[in-house]
Amino acid sequence: MKKRHPNLARNLFFIIGLIALAVMAWAIGFNTIILHIRKTGWWFFAIIGMWLPIYLINTTAFNTIIRDDKPENRKVPFLHVLKITLSGFALKSATPLGFFGGDPYKVMEFKSLLGVEKATSSVVLYTMTHISAHCIFWLLSILVAALFLPMHMMDKIFLLVFFVIFIVILFFLWRGYRKGMALQFFQWVSRVPFLKKWGVPFLEKNQHQLQDIDKQISFLYGSRRRAFFKALSLELLARIGNSLEVFVILCPLSLSISVIQSVVIYSFMSLFSNILFFSPMQIGTREGGFMLAFKALGFHAGLGIYVSLVMRVRELIWIGIGILLMKVNPHKPSRQMPPETL
Repeated sequence: MKKRHPNLARNLFFIIGLIALAVMAWAIGFNTIILHIRKTGWWFFAIIGMWLPIYLINTTAFNTIIRDDKPENRKVPFLHVLKITLSGFALKSATPLGFFGGDPYKVMEFKSLLGVEKATSSVVLYTMTHISAHCIFWLLSILVAALFLPMHMMDKIFLLVFFVIFIVILFFLWRGYRKGMALQFFQWVSRVPFLKKWGVPFLEKNQHQLQDIDKQISFLYGSRRRAFFKALSLELLARIGNSLEVFVILCPLSLSISVIQSVVIYSFMSLFSNILFFSPMQIGTREGGFMLAFKALGFHAGLGIYVSLVMRVRELIWIGIGILLMKVNPHKPSRQMPPETL
């Protein structure tokens, strides 16, 4: 059997993340970074620190998904899950197409501990839960905006359209929770021009493994309903924690902005940037979303640039932490895993 070199793939992810981090720091400008840290003052440490409990909540949600009824899946240390979560989010933020940067890395790290099917299904389930929490958060934000903020008729129509879109997305996600979606996804790929040349042989070779992944996906919602709602609630709590960052960033400026307005501003930015998800680190999309949100609420649009830059500096620090954690000695597998097939 050909000897595998897991460190080769890990080092490749590390190099890609390190290059992306350096490019983004250069694009922002070191003088700009220092200027906004000084402008934010001691509040900057609060902005950095508030993300640790958010990442701990994300890790707890992922850990809830992993720890099923099998004893071997309960032996993965929480700190190891936290390390991989931080590195996964770092790659997600630093690379184009978002999840396509962080999720393959997480599958690679977990497969030696959980097996390739369990690792893949766990990462897919967490991504589905992450997206579901985003959609629920956006739905709640639309309701909050409609109830507490003055809006024109066109604004209400705009929000109503997106409200319906999020309901539809949640319907398809819930369907995926009930029946799985891995096999169906590759069946669709096998019918798409230019992709079917790769998709058809992959589907034929790995159909049984994809069915096993789907069974594990549907098992969470069908047989572990309590764990499912716990993970979803934790992810929704993390989204609310994200939105409070806007309020904390604006505290040094002594602006009369409420927590509800901060939630709406963050929600609009998050929606705008996720629509254009292919942009690495949401370059341009985040600034545009913030500027539109601040202007819609009657604030100076330039505040959007300030808030976005402070967020970018904070994000650079956490990306750096996540990339460096990739070089921390990985957890040694406690059991012999079957040969990989996917």
